[in-house]
Amino acid sequence: MDARVTIAALLLLAACGGNPFPTDGTDGGTDGGTDGGTDSVAVPEALAASVSAAAYDASKDELKLAVTLDSSPKMVTYKRYKKLDLAGYKAFKMQEDPLDRMFVALTAQSKDGKTRAVTAADGGQFSHYYGGGYYERDGNFDRPPVTSADKGTGLVSYAGKYVALQNLDAPGNPDVLPVPVGTDPAILPSQPARVRGDIFLNADFTDNAINGKIYNRVIVDGRIALNDVILVPTEITDQGTFEGETAAVNQNQDQISGSYGGIFGGKDSSSVAGLVHLDQFLDDADLEEEHGVFVLTQCGQKGDAAICDAVEPK
Repeated sequence: MDARVTIAALLLLAACGGNPFPTDGTDGGTDGGTDGGTDSVAVPEALAASVSAAAYDASKDELKLAVTLDSSPKMVTYKRYKKLDLAGYKAFKMQEDPLDRMFVALTAQSKDGKTRAVTAADGGQFSHYYGGGYYERDGNFDRPPVTSADKGTGLVSYAGKYVALQNLDAPGNPDVLPVPVGTDPAILPSQPARVRGDIFLNADFTDNAINGKIYNRVIVDGRIALNDVILVPTEITDQGTFEGETAAVNQNQDQISGSYGGIFGGKDSSSVAGLVHLDQFLDDADLEEEHGVFVLTQCGQKGDAAICDAVEPK
């Protein structure tokens, strides 16, 4: 099946049991991730996928990535592309010429400057698609204090915006470089659709557990609502990292499978950065993919989300 499918066609094809998605071209790129040279932390293969290296300099607004089939040399500088910014995440673009793949990257750095993450993907070409991500922190893992004197010090929350890219092309592929008149549509690249939503995490540093939910999830390019995603409880490691599975809210919704993971950074783990990779979220379609990213401030810290007014500690 050809990779160039509009969002409008997605729902029609899904209802007919068709496959509007290109096959996944990820080859499990090399693990990456360091926390400023103090601890070496690997991004899980399922989340890194086709992204083998990344470097984001927030002070220069510069992003360098190594993604399968994006450009050469291996690490290339992506072009800042404000038109595709989403909810506090900065967008970047890479497409060497009109018949090369068109990659979009979405990235952010935490308000404390200690954690950052990026997700990148193309919209598909030649019935294959590439995507993945990267996260890192500066400094070591600093576990929040757990004492009986301070209410809730070991159980903290993180909240903010979630954004993602899907192997579903944006309507009209508006940001793909124009091709010469008469070019055969069979070889055209596509632009990945963008997703935004909200995310809320509860982390228990007493029991070393984390869980959460992604909600208000919608495809921006087409305004199509999507189901919520449960971030199944999983372990917080001694290195301040976590990796777990995703799930649907209930059995009456489209089945959702995939994984999530991330890393805590800053004083008392004041921020967290991570990735989500969904490999199923529509019952009537196959091979759908979503690569998401989140960079969040701990509730009670300066610049936290409005929902944090309802949680302890404040």
